[in-house]
Amino acid sequence: MGKLDAAQAELERAVVLNPDYVDAIYNLAKLYRDTGDWDAALSAYARVIALDPAHLNARINRANLLAEDGRIDEACDVYDDAAKIATESSGKVRAHVFRGNALRRAGRDEEAMAAYDAALALEPHDGLAIKRALTVPIVTRSRGHIDAVRARVGREIDTLMARALEVFDPGLETSTTNFYLAYHALGDRALQQKTAALQLKACPELAWAAPHCRKWSRPTKGKGKGRRIRLGIASAYFRRHSIGRLNVGLIAGLDKERFEVFVFSTSDVDDAIAQEINANAAHVTVMTRDLATARHTIADAELDILYYPEIGMDVLTYFYAFARLAPVQCVGWGHPDTTGIPNMDYFVSSTLLEPAGAEAEYSETLYRLATLPTCYRRPEIPARLKSRKELGLPEDRHLYLCPQSIFKLHPDTDGLFGDILAGDPEGEVVLIEGTVGPLTDQLRARFARSIPEFQDRIRIVPRQSPEDFPALIAAADVVLDAPHFSGGNTSFEAFALGQPIVTFDGAFMRGRVTAGMYRKMGLDDCIAASFEDYVGFALKLGTDEGSRAQTKARIAAAADALFEDSEAVREWQRFFEFALEKA
Repeated sequence: MGKLDAAQAELERAVVLNPDYVDAIYNLAKLYRDTGDWDAALSAYARVIALDPAHLNARINRANLLAEDGRIDEACDVYDDAAKIATESSGKVRAHVFRGNALRRAGRDEEAMAAYDAALALEPHDGLAIKRALTVPIVTRSRGHIDAVRARVGREIDTLMARALEVFDPGLETSTTNFYLAYHALGDRALQQKTAALQLKACPELAWAAPHCRKWSRPTKGKGKGRRIRLGIASAYFRRHSIGRLNVGLIAGLDKERFEVFVFSTSDVDDAIAQEINANAAHVTVMTRDLATARHTIADAELDILYYPEIGMDVLTYFYAFARLAPVQCVGWGHPDTTGIPNMDYFVSSTLLEPAGAEAEYSETLYRLATLPTCYRRPEIPARLKSRKELGLPEDRHLYLCPQSIFKLHPDTDGLFGDILAGDPEGEVVLIEGTVGPLTDQLRARFARSIPEFQDRIRIVPRQSPEDFPALIAAADVVLDAPHFSGGNTSFEAFALGQPIVTFDGAFMRGRVTAGMYRKMGLDDCIAASFEDYVGFALKLGTDEGSRAQTKARIAAAADALFEDSEAVREWQRFFEFALEKA
């Protein structure tokens, strides 16, 4: 009933009345877990295990909590104990699978695959076999490591395609996307298409089509002429998240006389961005986690167009995209990589972002807007920003901040950092720790191999609150874009603060976003032409206060072009009309 305080009081009273009451202690542990009191939950699970050493669920739940807390090795010991005490193979399989999942999230891909192998040896399972094949490292060690990983994935897909496969619910049984391929700085079309073909062979039902798509009639063009265009927008991230920020302005700005907007969200978070998105939709549905039910829910809306702001970050929306749920289906740049999915018709990008010949990199038809594909709200900057001292940063150093997620830091980044630090003895590179501790450890280990002489001048700071993140950006002398995978929201925030960003055009759109923002501002000369130029530009800004001040002034004068761009909304509307005409 949601009365958690009352439930906790009753369970705690039950344990007082009978200190050895295993069921009450177990339920109390689950309640502590759900309310975020992890220490109490871990203690309660340990008490259950002490009273009932054969309690499999208590061991697995305790290990899951340890893994979520980043204590991977401790968690693995508990998973191993669970596998040993399990009396049935299904229990052993659960322990091995959860162990594999924990190691996978920690970026320990080879150990994760070994855990999955242990499970598959006990009970063959096609969904798990696919997940194993698609398991890749999060922090890669070198370009050679990347090549070897991708070759292994391709071989394993080919092996699976050669045999009979059966998966009933990919969202539950396979539960993975190819998210990390995009960070390898290589074209992903072939591997994404092979993956999609594998998913469809294992579960042909994924390609299910909504009945109305077979008898669909195009809406009449022009206001007041027949019904509105029924536009569906589906995401797991319509909240205070990069996807929410990139799309809230679009959804608010759409012409509601022409478009009837249906929002399908897999999140029930109710923050300010979620509220604004929902307020600007005619219909809002919080989706069930059941894939088949979700497909029917979207189909019942009888959409003309279904737009996914991203595909590849969230498991459920990735598998939604295999179905034909609207006559026109398109994906945006929230996760800037092709999907490989046959039923995805368009990838919407920008002339400011795409290189010549980019069409060949997409399984979808590439459509370029003339402006950036977002009506981005100017970030709200706190009235007072913390100082370097308050942020725990040195006040007497040149700080080169790369505020990107650790998984964006391709091995090529190491050499750039090394060259910058070699050129500026007073410099430090500042990074932000990973979402789980092992990723930070893996990155430090890579630096120890690749640039050992500079690793002591790479400072990794804790993850920042939304209020402190702008202060961290403002405290830097220079912001460094990750090569091959640009910042998005972070670059908007940096430019709103007038901070210069060192960037260059990558081979793919995902490495050209910050450069596209410079082009939008008319500051093309701020884009480095090569790695060498990147280092030179960084050192000039970092060590020459006059040059830095001049560049900051130019950015501050031009940054308005990036924000509240209503032309982006009109461009999106023209795209939707164009796609319907072509359907």
